[in-house]
Amino acid sequence: MCVCVLLQFVGAGDDPQSCRFSQMMEQRLEKVFAEAQAKVLNVNSRLSVQMVSVSQATGSPAVSLVYTLKNGTVLLNGTTASNLLGQLSAELVGYFLFYPPLIIAERKLPFAFRITSVSQG
Repeated sequence: MCVCVLLQFVGAGDDPQSCRFSQMMEQRLEKVFAEAQAKVLNVNSRLSVQMVSVSQATGSPAVSLVYTLKNGTVLLNGTTASNLLGQLSAELVGYFLFYPPLIIAERKLPFAFRITSVSQG
């Protein structure tokens, strides 16, 4: 039920381990999903994002965001969420997140993800 977005890098002044960063990324992801719904599904329901984890490997500029997506009280599955984001270009997703995405993946097992690259079109 979780989705992962791997960002290529974050700003030098940002601390991916801070609550502020997690909250900021939740808000930005909500904007990305609002854009995706409007463009792909022609609907404007209020989707909410809850960050599950934010991690960054030592020495790596890449940051992994694992989150859940809800429509009201209904938790959306990872396939729906990753497919929705996959309909947007990498540039558009990056515009809303303020950081370029590397991959979007759907969580299939506790520690395994099915990779869904963002659209390059």
